Amino acid sequence: MSSGIKVNPECFTVFDELKKGRKFKFVIFKISDDFKEVVVDNTSQDNLKDAEGKDIPQKEDSFEEFILRLPKNSGRFAVFDYTKEPAIYNKLLFYVWAPDNAPIKSKMLYASTKSTLRAELSGISADIQATDGDELTQEAILEKLKTYKYY
Repeated sequence: MSSGIKVNPECFTVFDELKKGRKFKFVIFKISDDFKEVVVDNTSQDNLKDAEGKDIPQKEDSFEEFILRLPKNSGRFAVFDYTKEPAIYNKLLFYVWAPDNAPIKSKMLYASTKSTLRAELSGISADIQATDGDELTQEAILEKLKTYKYY
């Protein structure tokens, strides 16, 4: 079932920059405040600001930074460029973040919009649905990748 929410073309541009140009380590998407489209929320290149508008220093580990940027009470879509150390391979992972404490409407919108975005993102190696922090660990990624033939 589709929600009728469209995907802003900028999402595809930023995804291509991550996939082909390796410009970003991750990109996070959200449903716009007016519920009409999926838009880019932020990327690994964006600096976050504190309440006073000052830049918050980024974590050295891009995965830690990625986890830090997922909101505690709201859903998100994301693509993370995962590298297994030592750099044996890179895999693009598609995340649907729907925290348990997010409003029901938000979870339903993200669930029903996932296929609209995901269908347009080629080259994704694995889909990961996460509802809490335990599903957002390096170990969880490795377990998920083991279910795919290329691991």
